[in-house]
Amino acid sequence: MAKRTFCVVIPAFNEEKVIASSLRSMKKIFKTQDIYVVSDGSKDKTVSIARSKGVNVMALRQNGGKAVALRKLITSRNLTERYRYVLFSDADSRLDQNFLLEIKKVIKLKPALAVGTVISDKKGLISAFRTYEYGVTHLVYKNAQNGIKTITVAPGCASLYRSDALTKLDLSGRTMTEDFDLTIQIHQKKLGDVIYAPKALVVTQDPMTIRDYWRQIVRWDTGTWQNIVEHKLYKPNNKFNLEMYFLTIDNFLWLATIIFTILHPNLFPLFLLSTILTIAVFATLIAFLQRKLWILLYCPLFPLFIFLNISAYYYSLSRVLFSDRKSFLWQKVKRYSA
Repeated sequence: MAKRTFCVVIPAFNEEKVIASSLRSMKKIFKTQDIYVVSDGSKDKTVSIARSKGVNVMALRQNGGKAVALRKLITSRNLTERYRYVLFSDADSRLDQNFLLEIKKVIKLKPALAVGTVISDKKGLISAFRTYEYGVTHLVYKNAQNGIKTITVAPGCASLYRSDALTKLDLSGRTMTEDFDLTIQIHQKKLGDVIYAPKALVVTQDPMTIRDYWRQIVRWDTGTWQNIVEHKLYKPNNKFNLEMYFLTIDNFLWLATIIFTILHPNLFPLFLLSTILTIAVFATLIAFLQRKLWILLYCPLFPLFIFLNISAYYYSLSRVLFSDRKSFLWQKVKRYSA
């Protein structure tokens, strides 16, 4: 039997507020028969809502984590045998109507993994900072990494895997960030290139409160440190690991600057002013490029989030060193109706 080209898989855990909106966006791009949802032990109406949309639904009784749920779905439905490419997306995400068209432009190069661009909804302060942060990440880091073939993370909400590469990946759920884990495996196993498709857009939800924002970045950073340990990324013996060194040094410099300023409080106004001006320059550039001038209203508060990010990064290191990682399943933030 000839393989179909694309399918999309959506892992879900108590996603009744967002799953319908996500599936509506998917059905504008994919045929209903090519959309798969796996509920990882959801206790709400996630399964019934997904089934009402006519898509393929697999309901797991026990919550085992996102990666394990993906593996069970892919294996049980033989997706890698039936499709040439498998797209991973999230239940709170909505694909742009041109997502697949943009992805098709890069898969002509036959990458192992094609990565899209994550953008935020317009939802206030946190989304304003995320728009700035994602903008810098994609404009500077992702484009540079794409050029030197060291893309570090394929976002879980917008990543297309070549099926023969996906079959060689370990989806056992050994870390909290399976997207980072899988990206590393592709590099280390030399399964093919990881390519960035900048115009393949996916809209995703941001936390609504500072508390949820903290929980989310701690989850991401915990997964980062888990992967650094799991894959021995601390060994500077290849360009991917050197890229990770660069990113770690970037965080270290921020921490060192904060500590230096605390020890020399007379320099605090200069540090704060220089930080705000640097942020303002990049925020203005991103606001104009993305036509989102509204984020500039929140720009003076962005240093607060940078401080939270640095704090979470090193707090998460202690969490990995001293906590039981079995307690790290899902830990997603609260959803709001899309």
